[in-house]
Amino acid sequence: MSLTDEAALWWRTLGPLPVQMHAFRLANDARKATWRPGLPVLVAFWRQRGQDAARLARHEPLVALGTALASAAQPDARTLLAGKLVLAGREVAAFPPDTWALPGARPLEIYEAHYLDWADALVAHALVQAGADVEALHTALQGWAAQSARLDKPWEPYPRARRTLAATRAAARLTLAEHHGRDRWTDAHAAVRDLLLAIAAAAACDLGLLAERHLDGNHLLVDRAAQTVAELAWGRGTRARAALADEVDRQFPGDGAHVEAAPMYHALLLEDLLTVRALWPQGPARMRFDHLLHRALGWLAAAVHPDGRLPAFGDTDPDALDTLPMVRTALGGTARGQTDAKQSAWVSRHGGHFAIVHTAPPAWTPQPGHAHADTLSVEWSRNDVRIVADAGLAGYEGDVHRELNRREPSHSTVQVLNVPQLELWGAFRVGARGEVAHVESGRTDGWDWLTAVHVWPHGSHRHVRLCAHHASGKLVVADALQGPGEAIARFLLAPRVQPESVERLRVGRERIAVSASRPLSLATGLRFAGRGQVLEGQELHAPVDVHGTWIAFGGGDCKEMSERFAAPWAALAARL
Repeated sequence: MSLTDEAALWWRTLGPLPVQMHAFRLANDARKATWRPGLPVLVAFWRQRGQDAARLARHEPLVALGTALASAAQPDARTLLAGKLVLAGREVAAFPPDTWALPGARPLEIYEAHYLDWADALVAHALVQAGADVEALHTALQGWAAQSARLDKPWEPYPRARRTLAATRAAARLTLAEHHGRDRWTDAHAAVRDLLLAIAAAAACDLGLLAERHLDGNHLLVDRAAQTVAELAWGRGTRARAALADEVDRQFPGDGAHVEAAPMYHALLLEDLLTVRALWPQGPARMRFDHLLHRALGWLAAAVHPDGRLPAFGDTDPDALDTLPMVRTALGGTARGQTDAKQSAWVSRHGGHFAIVHTAPPAWTPQPGHAHADTLSVEWSRNDVRIVADAGLAGYEGDVHRELNRREPSHSTVQVLNVPQLELWGAFRVGARGEVAHVESGRTDGWDWLTAVHVWPHGSHRHVRLCAHHASGKLVVADALQGPGEAIARFLLAPRVQPESVERLRVGRERIAVSASRPLSLATGLRFAGRGQVLEGQELHAPVDVHGTWIAFGGGDCKEMSERFAAPWAALAARL
């Protein structure tokens, strides 16, 4: 790549960002360049302030948070108890590791190690086990504290914010145990609780000065959540609460979808916000926060597959809810919201039959790093079983599959060969991006339907897609494309689906008929299970051009379907 081309790529990447973000980035770069030599002194200062703050910890909100955690599923500590540190789906070291620098680990894995989610999992386990586990945890935490003062990654704003949340959750579990006067409560439990509170308070020190405005999105919201936890658990005032509520309102607007359009990050943020809510006493400000939280929970409840898995749009692990006990518990009592197809996603649900199409903009301008080339991707469940589903989530920086994971072959959408729908580069960079337009939806004779147009960057191509879903579980997808080059529509089959031919899929004992107006073909692609496992999966391919391709899943003839939806299709095709 020439210097001119590289400069143009950077301009397409940085140009769309709000002007103030560039100033925040320069300030952050200056901070990182200057603080490293004096970091041990700063850490000692933060830790002293953390110890002082921990002595002011309030019993009542911590008991309330502990109660909320106790009513949810407990985190899984099995790998930790087996002496393994598994991060982002990959075993990176023994537990506890010899060095918390974790040589050989990927950047995200190093950050995750310093979140201290492992401490929360071990506390939850220790409360129902013998005291020796508590003493072992105390030793592990002391070892982490001794080494982390010499490392810079634990003191970046994001891991500090996440550590505040995780350590406070763990301390709240122990505070509840003390409140109940459990027979197993010992001085060791008290020592671990005090150390966790000091760690959380130290991590929260000066976090407002380091808030990640240069990254925005989920990073900034987690910073706000951690500040609010500190304010509620041992601080003073209400400023952090007000700032958090404003940020939630900004980042979960309209129908309640998170602006980054990645359901996993939507759910991760909700786990943090539920932590805040458990600490927050009743009052007018809490009522506003509850309303905002309910809106976001309603969207997630609407978007989840009948089997409890997330649609794998953007950076999303479909199984992420398994590690978010408070969100899973809250979803059990949350009414489904109404997604807005012109903002985030089109959803059709009839009992165990479910279809969702990703209609969000290709990338959120302030924070596009978690975007994938998945515009107008479709996922489909029938009889509570996923049939068509995107590939899942691989790793981030350092993972050889990251590039493939972000591109069209990992999603059930249309790919124009050699002309990407989104200019993706690096691990999180996004250059030129297109737009979604002319989104319409309706209901006709038991069919929910959607039509939409995706315009490629610079207008080089226009993809029109119609999706229709019947109350009986049938799915119809029609695609047409204007623009040069060869194009295919992919339909990635979920793990339990076995194609007997291009005309028949098998799921257990059920057979699902497939009818297409153009010849279909079977192919094999990669799937990413649990973020650490790479598998092969089957998929259906269909050629797409300006004349349109119709596919009917679960019964029905393509010709009949094209006649049934002739009116919305004609209106859509006119957009080409």
